[in-house]
Amino acid sequence: MREMYFRWGAGILSVMLLILPSFLPPPVVEDGATENAMLPPCDVDEGLPFIENDEVTCYWGMSQEILPLPNIVDAANVEITISWVKSGVWIGIAEANEANKCTLEDGYYQCNKDSIEFVAGGPLSQDSFTWDATSGDYRFVAGGDDSQTLQEFDVEWNYEASLEVSPFLYYTFAVLLGIYASLGIMGIMHLISRIVPTEKTTKDE
Repeated sequence: MREMYFRWGAGILSVMLLILPSFLPPPVVEDGATENAMLPPCDVDEGLPFIENDEVTCYWGMSQEILPLPNIVDAANVEITISWVKSGVWIGIAEANEANKCTLEDGYYQCNKDSIEFVAGGPLSQDSFTWDATSGDYRFVAGGDDSQTLQEFDVEWNYEASLEVSPFLYYTFAVLLGIYASLGIMGIMHLISRIVPTEKTTKDE
């Protein structure tokens, strides 16, 4: 009698697992923060007197802080949205080791223009962009209108992480529970014995 209750429970749970993926959204985690971006000033080398041929060299700025994303990010869907209000500037995301191409200044890296490879954003981004993140170490890169003064502005980033659970797992458990609910332990053992018959060897003496 007790097994009958277990089989009824297994049957109900099996039905729930079959319909659950249609109504249960994947778990989502959201968070965000504000970072300070720095755009280095241009260098101006004065030309010959009375001849306006000053040589101007401008740079991109890279954050000194590293944004670490652990390996678990690869098992989830992680979207990071980067946005900023200041006009005439842009933001990009680069691997942290790109800082090896730059010079460390006071609180940021100074990078030559067009020397950085981006994984997201960059000179073509305007106001915001969304990055489908993967694991690794990254830094923010800032660029924009040339100026002879250091420019600082706020950059907001928000992430949304959702863990996709395959419906196959739900359906697999549902089928197993359904078989138990229909046949019971003895029925399952009997079914297994018919599918995988035992071999009996006889010895003629």
